[in-house]
Amino acid sequence: MTHSTLRRAGIVSGLALTAALMLAAQVSAQASTPPAKDQPGIGLRGIGVRLGLDDPEGASSAFMYGLHVDAGEFVRNVHLIPSVEYWSVGNDIGAYNSDFSDLAFRLGVNFDFPLQDQRFTPYLGGGFGLHHLKFDTNVPNVEDQSDTKFGLDVQGGARNQFTPNLSLFGEVGYSFVSDNNQLRLLGGLTYQFIY
Repeated sequence: MTHSTLRRAGIVSGLALTAALMLAAQVSAQASTPPAKDQPGIGLRGIGVRLGLDDPEGASSAFMYGLHVDAGEFVRNVHLIPSVEYWSVGNDIGAYNSDFSDLAFRLGVNFDFPLQDQRFTPYLGGGFGLHHLKFDTNVPNVEDQSDTKFGLDVQGGARNQFTPNLSLFGEVGYSFVSDNNQLRLLGGLTYQFIY
């Protein structure tokens, strides 16, 4: 890939991140009195970490880590969950090595299926992702490559609200990214802000 393509991908990523932050700030500023925790509403409701295993098409499985935000509910039991995830897998053969990585910015929507009088909540979801794929190598006559691709995500999992402001979740997901579909198994912790 050329330097201008990398620069363009960086500019697009920066603009997307800036737009998302501006939207989050505007939504937070408009909500002078945030809705009660059990009422639907968009805004910063929580933040968390995610860890797991990513199995990209055509490469070895990789350890994945990231951050996510609970951005509230559009309507009851429909959560907006933006996230950032990263994985990298490398191969070494003698003096030669190669690395393949993905930095993904995702915007997901999860549909909860709450169980009566239970802290355990299964969910299904989907969303879109912007993937910055990169291949680096020191093999002679093989060029480094970088590309930015859009993806479509589907996921399902369950969340356990074990304290009023902490929840654990486990999730399996699949990302449809051209030439690099990915199966994800992950878990994490979310800290909900109590207003």
